[in-house]
Amino acid sequence: MSKNQRRNNYHTKAEPKAVGSAFDAYAGDADDEISNAFAAYLKNEDLDQEFERAFEKEVRGEAEGEEAEAEADEKVKPKKSLVQKVMEYLPEDEEDEDELAFLHRKSSEEDEEEEEPEEEAEQEKEDEGLRRFKIGEYVFESFHEYKEAQEDVKKIEVINEELDIQDPEVAIRLYNMIRDGEITFRSPIGKNFFDHVSDIVAAKSVGLLKDKAVVDQAEGAVRYQKYLGMAVITVAVVLFSYFGYREVEDVLNTRRIKQMQTEASKNAAGGGGRASSDQAASLNGEDPFDKSKRKLLKEEDQTLLPEYTELRKKNPDMVGWIRVEGTGIDYPVMQKAKDNSFYLDHDFDKAKDNNGSIFMDYRCDKLNPTTNTILYGHNMKSGKMFGELKEYLSEDYFEKHKKITFNTIYEHRKYEIVAVCLAKVEDATDDSFRYYNFIDATNQNQWDAFMTSVGGLVAHGSMDFQAGDQVLTLSTCNSYIEDGRLFLLAKRVK
Repeated sequence: MSKNQRRNNYHTKAEPKAVGSAFDAYAGDADDEISNAFAAYLKNEDLDQEFERAFEKEVRGEAEGEEAEAEADEKVKPKKSLVQKVMEYLPEDEEDEDELAFLHRKSSEEDEEEEEPEEEAEQEKEDEGLRRFKIGEYVFESFHEYKEAQEDVKKIEVINEELDIQDPEVAIRLYNMIRDGEITFRSPIGKNFFDHVSDIVAAKSVGLLKDKAVVDQAEGAVRYQKYLGMAVITVAVVLFSYFGYREVEDVLNTRRIKQMQTEASKNAAGGGGRASSDQAASLNGEDPFDKSKRKLLKEEDQTLLPEYTELRKKNPDMVGWIRVEGTGIDYPVMQKAKDNSFYLDHDFDKAKDNNGSIFMDYRCDKLNPTTNTILYGHNMKSGKMFGELKEYLSEDYFEKHKKITFNTIYEHRKYEIVAVCLAKVEDATDDSFRYYNFIDATNQNQWDAFMTSVGGLVAHGSMDFQAGDQVLTLSTCNSYIEDGRLFLLAKRVK
């Protein structure tokens, strides 16, 4: 079937049905070899000769007799580009038809039709003007708009004859050609076809993202976000880039932490550390709240533990290291003067990091311990930082993971977890007891208030403390309630 025959055949089919079906009507008729060559041409414009050989072979194969041979010789000419073929859309016998000729032809065709029922005839008479300018379900107000639609239909014919638009790379190339104005449409039919091509590109976007070369084209296409389908690619690319970056960032952070863990373990001297002045006072039977007899230590008189010397040089904000036996909690502990927010979103190197760091409340003292030393960390879904604390909501887990090593940069310390607690951040106007504000008890009443108030928040374990004990609190967020908090209470045992 010749190209003009295909066009004329399509013209007679298109009017009584929806033009949407025209998008793929002729794709199956095209010779496979030519279609493959055209698809290759669309992907690579350097393949002109390959297409010309296939096209010449097809034309000469169809030529029979002198007349067919002459026609073949006429057709075997230097190949026109896809754009040229598409834009030469009108068959010769219709190019000169004006509106009067068109209306006369339509009237003649209608006169030849069988007489319709009176009611239908009246209805059609009312719609006579519109009916004359109709293609499928598309109705046009003027002959000019109707002709533009016909032209678009023929352009779509050529595209579907020559190309496999279901091929992702072909679809993107075609999308770019239409978008850049190399191929133009001037009717709703053409715009609908462009939307159809856009939807094909969007539907194939997940697969395309695996091919960086195609991603580059897709990213260029989705800058024009007026088409909903292409917005899918934008989202996919952004998410791919974002999560890819986050994944790499997490891997690098994990590697840095492991290096610090190795460095700290390699230089560990073992034993070491002195009992804090509070603990010494308690052991000697003195009043644990009488700090007047306490000898305050000065930092300039202290010697850094050897395992933390190099790490401290890298970041002077480091005040210690925490390790919970049997868990993944094994991190340096940071402290920023007068600031409990900096290490919420910064890592050991002070770089922005959503994981943040484990850090000590700025009101606590690494050298002269307060009654309660509070450490904070995010409850990360990945389990990093204090993400594993939620496992302590299982009583069995709590019983098997009670040992904590929390060394300051000057002293080795051991703690034992005695209670798992749940609370919430109270409103500023509420005068209820806040565990995160219990830092240093200066008298028995303050200690008793801590024991009573926090005792009511215990989920597992008990308030197994005595006045004078050094308390360590590990605090993180928890979603059991809005603004919920999960915290572990431990007491120093060494």
